[in-house]
Amino acid sequence: MKNKILIFAIAVLFLASCSQKMRLAQRFVERSEGAKVALYVPNTLIKTNLRNDSIPAEMDTLSNEEKIAFLEKQIKVIDKIDDAKFIDILYFSMSKELRAYGLDVEYWPNDSLSADSTRWIVDIPKIEVTEFVENQRVAAAYYNTVAHVTVPVDVINVATWFNLSDGTTADTVFAEHDYCNDFDGYFDVDAGGRVYARIFSDSIDLDGFYRFGTMLGKLYAGYCFDYLMNGYIDNNVSEIDSISKYRFDPYEKYFYKTSGDRLIPMK
Repeated sequence: MKNKILIFAIAVLFLASCSQKMRLAQRFVERSEGAKVALYVPNTLIKTNLRNDSIPAEMDTLSNEEKIAFLEKQIKVIDKIDDAKFIDILYFSMSKELRAYGLDVEYWPNDSLSADSTRWIVDIPKIEVTEFVENQRVAAAYYNTVAHVTVPVDVINVATWFNLSDGTTADTVFAEHDYCNDFDGYFDVDAGGRVYARIFSDSIDLDGFYRFGTMLGKLYAGYCFDYLMNGYIDNNVSEIDSISKYRFDPYEKYFYKTSGDRLIPMK
């Protein structure tokens, strides 16, 4: 009987805590309506090529110039990016989405202005873009035998740092996402009983990377809003939940919890 009472008491406390945090989240959304946001972005990207492409054996007879041309052709995006274009795409996408949260994005000519509940600072000091090839293994079982194949996947990783401040929360946070080619396929058995893989893969390109920038801008806007909202919640509750955080959907007007889809504080 005591155990049942204890479980009931814990459940009541948990629900009360969730209810309190939900009220605080709603209060933050209401008080942030019309807040001015100074959005700063870097002038250039930090770009790194980590591809490890090699010359196939059958091409060993080519000249050095032909080999170099072959290797350069394997590079998908990193050496073709127009920094200013990508940053503009990111900025305008992020600005548009911040306005969907009821915020007013503006330029502050005096960067010495301090942040408060009506004036926020979203500063992106650094964006790193890295291209590499990642080998992914696909496996399937046939007649108690495991067949596997390694698929090379082109990856463009975008890592972004943020300095966020709203007068209550002032943190440096981080996010990274991959733009990569998708693949699909299946294993089959031929007439001789040999298992083979048939893989279908798309390709990444520069236009796709710019579209990825549009998606990132929208995502970053939500991440920044949610991070400051959760900072407000944590500053007004006695027990901080360091694992799960709230996210807010400005279109459907509802809150939901996440443990990984968010900005990560730098330590």
